[in-house]
Amino acid sequence: MVNFIGGIFYFLLALGILVTIHELGHFLAARACKVKVLRFSLGFGPVIYKKTGKDGCEYALSAIPLGGYVKMEGENNPVQGDKLMPSNEGLSPDSFKAKPVWQRAIIIFAGPFFNIALAVILFTIVNMSGISERYAVVGDVAPMSIAQEAGFKTFDRIEAVEGKSIETWSDFVYTLVEYTGSNKILDVVVKSDMGKGAARTLPLSLKDFTLNRNESPLDVLGLKICFGNITNTLGAVVKNSPADKAGLKVGDKIVLIDGQEVDSWFRIQESIADSECRPMELVVERDGVKYSAIVVPELKNNSKAKKAKPFVGIAAKVEPLEGLSRMVSYGPVEAFGKAIKDAASMSKLVVVSAYKLINGSISADNISGPIAIAKGAQESAQFGLIIFISFLAAISVNLGILNLIPIPVLDGGQLLFLAYEAIMHREPSARTQAFLTSIGAAVLLTLTVFAVFNDIKGL
Repeated sequence: MVNFIGGIFYFLLALGILVTIHELGHFLAARACKVKVLRFSLGFGPVIYKKTGKDGCEYALSAIPLGGYVKMEGENNPVQGDKLMPSNEGLSPDSFKAKPVWQRAIIIFAGPFFNIALAVILFTIVNMSGISERYAVVGDVAPMSIAQEAGFKTFDRIEAVEGKSIETWSDFVYTLVEYTGSNKILDVVVKSDMGKGAARTLPLSLKDFTLNRNESPLDVLGLKICFGNITNTLGAVVKNSPADKAGLKVGDKIVLIDGQEVDSWFRIQESIADSECRPMELVVERDGVKYSAIVVPELKNNSKAKKAKPFVGIAAKVEPLEGLSRMVSYGPVEAFGKAIKDAASMSKLVVVSAYKLINGSISADNISGPIAIAKGAQESAQFGLIIFISFLAAISVNLGILNLIPIPVLDGGQLLFLAYEAIMHREPSARTQAFLTSIGAAVLLTLTVFAVFNDIKGL
């Protein structure tokens, strides 16, 4: 219940900030173009509170906190039949429709632009506060996986993909998404011994690489991030768990599972996951002596999984290693420059992901809605202010870019109408605009319902 309330709170906080900035962009651009603003509202629906400023604008707080709007003078032309009257007839000079196309385009574009600008500011704050950059060092490789087939080994450091330099896991994941659906064999340059060893080029085939909800790109490949030397020795045993009941203790080294040698912790996890909760015989080494134990896994819900999974109650002992990550803080100028690059990279990722969703390269199950955003907001806030700010920046980029999609109910659709007017020297007819807007609204509603359905499935 507490998590639910926390999720709602942080969702509304995030949405309030993002919507305010978005609408502020429209508002300030309208003022700059000398357009009279009638109402600046946070939220939709019935007005809860309103106050008229000295500028004549009504500032309102509305009942439904899932958006907002700026209402401008002359935003809609008078209509005769199914035709729009010319924008200079019956309109005051300070109305929206009385302004030239380029000024109206600036007003419409300002909303998404302000969201992206906000992301740059937030990324700058994050970069100045100090960020941990984890190098792309492989911690483990799943057997019979895409990564194993390509030739990845534990402690390989990924240096480049298709000639593009790779430093962090984020760089690698962004590049993977970019090539998703291409069925291409990528040239991946790696160096063994965490980057200290010899370089070799691996052929990474993306033929069987598809992205599904609740599954990270690295999991699909069969790669684990290296957080240290993950041993087969138990670093923790959960009290009253199946492992505890079987007599396993911290410090035990697992050497056999059902008579099969295990060469990494990944194999241990895989054996448990595939056990179907049947009894498992584990041979462990304790103080130089080998012991046999029968462990019966139990089904247990996992917050990251869609369904219950076999649970034993053990964790590996991880030996720290140097050279896996670095903490970097930037000065104001450097932080701002990096923030621009971060926002540009994320914008590109959003565009590429949207395109690949359309062509089917990425599963539609990845479409997320308000419930997933609320969950992400709440979880990021638990890790501290800087992580929440990073989350807010990412969502702000998404909001800005997705608002530019040419669907009539979005800013991108309005820009599409203005582009038509600029080329044809006339506006689309009222009937055409109404028809396309209805289709756009239906598409957006369908996507929203689908996203919420996906969110509920992922709970």
